Amino acid sequence: MSHVRIRCTGLIIKDNAILVIRYNDNGIHYNLPGGGLEQGETILEGVAREVYEETNAEVEVGQLALVYEFAPQKQSGDYLPTEKHSLHLIFECTLKDHSIPRLPPQPDPFQTAVEWVPLEELNSILLIPNLSEQILDYVKTKRNIDLIEDFRLDRLRLDLT
Repeated sequence: MSHVRIRCTGLIIKDNAILVIRYNDNGIHYNLPGGGLEQGETILEGVAREVYEETNAEVEVGQLALVYEFAPQKQSGDYLPTEKHSLHLIFECTLKDHSIPRLPPQPDPFQTAVEWVPLEELNSILLIPNLSEQILDYVKTKRNIDLIEDFRLDRLRLDLT
């Protein structure tokens, strides 16, 4: 078991708004849809599964948009010792045709809504982690990071003749 948790996350932007999950536990806050990678699945499979579990929407997983590392051991006193070091891989996703985001039949205990937040209002919500600036920069530049999946690469061949 790795000491770093891999979190697969979807960044869904449509009509100049971003899809977020609203939670109410010790106050209202928002997250991008996502969660932990399960054993035996690829990162891209994990993103699609997590988005579906939290929004009941099917997506096409696109390019890797942002990478966020949460290292609680490097923070000053704000985090519990039980919080785990994690790496969030945030992929731009598009909704599949006729897929409408909504609360799933059995949402997470504190999940209260699935909402579209206009990009110009992103700084007015409590987004955790607070990636508002990075998301807005990504929307402007559309720069992305290549995810190279080993199983898709040509195998190395050594010609000994």
